[in-house]
Amino acid sequence: MAQVRTRKRGKTWSFIFEAGQVNGKCKVIEKGGYPTKDAAYKAGVEKYTDFLHGNIGITSEAITLKDFMTNWLENVIAVNVKATSMQTYQSMFTNRIMQSLGEVKVQDLTTAILDKWVRGLQKAGLSFNSISALHALLHHALDYAVHPAQLISSNPSVYIKVPKNAPKNIVKRTIITTEQFATLLEKYPFGTSFYVPLLLLYHTGMRIGEMLGLNWSSIDFTNSRIILTRQIRFLHRRGYYLTTLKTKTSERYILIDDFLLSELKRWQAQQVENEKLFGGTYVYTYLESDGHIIRRAKGLPAPAGEKVSLVCTRDNGKIIRRENIAKILQKEGLNAHSFRHTHATQLIESGAETKGVAERLGGKNSDSTFSVYVHNTSKVQEQFYKQQEDAAAIFAKILQTNT
Repeated sequence: MAQVRTRKRGKTWSFIFEAGQVNGKCKVIEKGGYPTKDAAYKAGVEKYTDFLHGNIGITSEAITLKDFMTNWLENVIAVNVKATSMQTYQSMFTNRIMQSLGEVKVQDLTTAILDKWVRGLQKAGLSFNSISALHALLHHALDYAVHPAQLISSNPSVYIKVPKNAPKNIVKRTIITTEQFATLLEKYPFGTSFYVPLLLLYHTGMRIGEMLGLNWSSIDFTNSRIILTRQIRFLHRRGYYLTTLKTKTSERYILIDDFLLSELKRWQAQQVENEKLFGGTYVYTYLESDGHIIRRAKGLPAPAGEKVSLVCTRDNGKIIRRENIAKILQKEGLNAHSFRHTHATQLIESGAETKGVAERLGGKNSDSTFSVYVHNTSKVQEQFYKQQEDAAAIFAKILQTNT
């Protein structure tokens, strides 16, 4: 590689190569300390190749997609996104991209190979949105492979389309009837681990992570509302974290009814009694500076970090895991989406506008909230038909005034 030169400096050797222009002057990268000329040249070749490929640790022209995307995620993406988002991307790559395409050389990827991969995702039952997200992640990575990595001349994923007949919604959402919810509370009455979580999900429609992340400072008893700013996330092999919500739209407050408010007060008092009952074995929750959750028994020395008083805990103070809630819901043929679905539909049927419902649920916009979470009941149909009639009457009146 003629671009890399070597020179002896004292008793050791250095490599040197040009790395473009900075303010009209030639930028040079040089490193010394190598015992022989060959060692310096070999190190220089690796460094120069890495420089050409965007400085993400790639030192080979022929590299598998697995190695390329691993380097790209760790050195490019991880420094620009939250740890929770990085966990999502890593999971998408590991479970859906690496298994099928990981051993293929980046230079050997073709439109035909990627089209077959996308069709395979469809056959596996993935939704349109899930396939689109995977395609977008791969597209973004291969854009980087074109520039600045200079591994390929064009991005083969540009020409791939997600099948329009892929299912738009594969999460079953059902309306939870009053009778069903009453049966749930009979199985998990006050004092059990799941009573308060079930009440919160049913009365607010919040996400499970948001609900688990509630601490007592989030409950505004004076103004009868819940203030949502954080959530609990589980990062694979790293444990539980209390993090900020994904978007600013998700940060919100939720007005709550008198019954939920009184039950929260009752549970807060019960937690105090539980702490006395369990004594030194009662478990406290602490946060490290990055939000990582540490659980420590009351009788042990407290770790460094912020102590938080979570709302949703077991009787011994331990945090409730998302999978535990999912398991009891699954037994009833339900999931967390069922609660959001039910709550949104009840609000719409009661006359709430979709914009207000979207804000309460932390949705991006009213249209997506309505299409995803509102059940198509006769009451909903009647309300929107009435809204259309009212709008038509107002429009007709305006036209009449202008003629």
